[in-house]
Amino acid sequence: MNTYKFANVPSNSSVDFGVTMLVSMWFLVAAGAILSDPSSAYTSRNQAQAVTAKVETAPATTVAIAPEARFTIKVEARRSAS
Repeated sequence: MNTYKFANVPSNSSVDFGVTMLVSMWFLVAAGAILSDPSSAYTSRNQAQAVTAKVETAPATTVAIAPEARFTIKVEARRSAS
């Protein structure tokens, strides 16, 4: 690994520890700021109120189909030779 030694510190691992703690505290403060920020009128969604609509439909008509009847849909197409 690297043989560089920081001046005035006992070891490189203490520098690693310090940088890690600094970054961790930064993210902790940022998360706290995000969670404590009040919601904005520009970013909040309005709850849609349920609208009841009366729909008039025509009386249902039933069509009797014989049980022996079969419906077949046949689709034919050519494939490209790419």
